[in-house]
Amino acid sequence: MKPLLLVLLLFSYIGYSQQTINAIVIDSADNSPLEFVGVYNSKDHTITNEDGRFQFSSSLDSITIYRVGYDKLHTVFQKINDTIYLNKSVLELNEVTVTNEKTLWQKVRDSIRSNYPIYPYKEKFLLRGVLRYNGEITRIQDLQGKLERKTLLYTGKINPDKKDFKVELTNMRKVGLVKDEKKVYFIFETFYQLFMNFTPMNATGDAFDLTESTFNNGSKTNLSFHTKPEFNNEIINGHYIINNDDNAIERMYMVINSKNNPYKKDGNIRFRTVAIEKEISLSKSLITNRYYIASAKYDVKVEVTDDKNSYTSYYDVSFILTTSDNEGDFDVKKNVSTSKDLFKIKYPYDQRYWNAQNQLLLTNEMLDFIEKVQDPSNEFKVRSNIKN
Repeated sequence: MKPLLLVLLLFSYIGYSQQTINAIVIDSADNSPLEFVGVYNSKDHTITNEDGRFQFSSSLDSITIYRVGYDKLHTVFQKINDTIYLNKSVLELNEVTVTNEKTLWQKVRDSIRSNYPIYPYKEKFLLRGVLRYNGEITRIQDLQGKLERKTLLYTGKINPDKKDFKVELTNMRKVGLVKDEKKVYFIFETFYQLFMNFTPMNATGDAFDLTESTFNNGSKTNLSFHTKPEFNNEIINGHYIINNDDNAIERMYMVINSKNNPYKKDGNIRFRTVAIEKEISLSKSLITNRYYIASAKYDVKVEVTDDKNSYTSYYDVSFILTTSDNEGDFDVKKNVSTSKDLFKIKYPYDQRYWNAQNQLLLTNEMLDFIEKVQDPSNEFKVRSNIKN
């Protein structure tokens, strides 16, 4: 009996052992790397970085690889190659311009309380901020921790408040130039501002033209929106992906381009936001049957000049959020302000954690920047908590 017992124990161990895969996801049509691709199963989740690369670890063998607009790939660890090609979806769309709604959007509104946690809940998060100055990286910051929210969505009866989010920061790495060659410091947003910006917005009022397109045999609807021509100072377009079985938003994508946006002033510096891009992906919990933000991205382009218009520079800041353990049972002990510029937050660097972190890999460009900016011969002042 002892040999049999040993064999059973061995198979039991193998069945629950962790498997890891490193790969890159590519568009099969043009061979370009695909960012923000979800790689997941019922237990674990990660996303690809700007290089299309990811590292995924799980004790389960199943893997789903998916990005909206591409065919979903269901596979297992043994069948994953170093390079994964995704095919763009071929959708047969039945397009109808919406003129009068009990419309699809009203059905979405009526289903909010059954589809989303409109109550306090907890989750774990990884947040990445990257700042570029005239196209070159000047700052990188990763923050990992626990979050307690008052609600996922804000209805007419729930007004936003800075106390709606409680954050326990558990890991952080940051490195970046404090100021550019014009002596300008770019202020990062706060936890509160970012979590509010990662909330899906209503873009279905009188200012928008709406178009419905059903696909996936009628199970999904693409609800596209675009500002009407008379609202030409700010052009907003994008879409919602709505699950027709429960009328829940599964994805939101929005682009805002501002024309003639007035400048704000800070001393002799003038600046204005010229573009915003937002993407939010939601997943349904198998436990609660409610939707949570699985991942989100928020990009902003800011134009900077001086009183004499002697130069024009551009800052591009990008924030990526991924979450896990949604509605988890754990304590959140607040240890950081949600109203403070993220880049001014202080927290020690844990090299072991970041060496093992695989939820969102650093790109080759980021690795090169970190090495270059920490060179003692660098002429600019650097703020960093990274210690090699």
